[in-house]
This record gives sequence, structure tokens and C-alpha cells, in this order.
Amino acid sequence: MKFAFALVAVSVLALAPAANAADARLKDCVQLSKQVTAALETAQPGSTTDTARQEANTGHNYCGIQMYAYGVAHYTKALQLLGKS
Repeated sequence: MKFAFALVAVSVLALAPAANAADARLKDCVQLSKQVTAALETAQPGSTTDTARQEANTGHNYCGIQMYAYGVAHYTKALQLLGKS
């Protein structure tokens, strides 16, 4: 019984950093989303803006399914297209 309790305690402690890493990536998605939204509001209409909007939508979709690294990459690409990186 003590072994089972110790095993559960070690498992919880091992997974705690992973949860914090996921939160950090979610925070990155939220932060970049706000930056892209602000940049799109001030951007001149054109094909680059349309492409940046598509990248932002793709980033939003990836962040929504917890694929934060892909979401961040697409938000970053949108900012680059808008000249804000």
C-alpha cells in the first residue's frame, strides 16, 4: 500500500512541470493572438494582410486543439507578414 501511494505521489510530481509548460504555451498563444489582432486592425488591406489573417486563423485553430507550438508558429508568421516581428 505504501508503495502504491509513493508511486502516485511520484507520478503527480513528475507531471506537474508538464502542466506548467502547457500553461506557458497557452499564454504564448493568447499573447500572440492579441498582438496579431492589434496589427491587423492597423494594417492596410491587401494580399499580405489576407495571408496574415489566414495564418492567424490557423494559429487560433491549432491553439484551440492544444497544439500550442504550431499555433505560436502561425501567429509568429502572421506578425512577420505584417512587419511586426
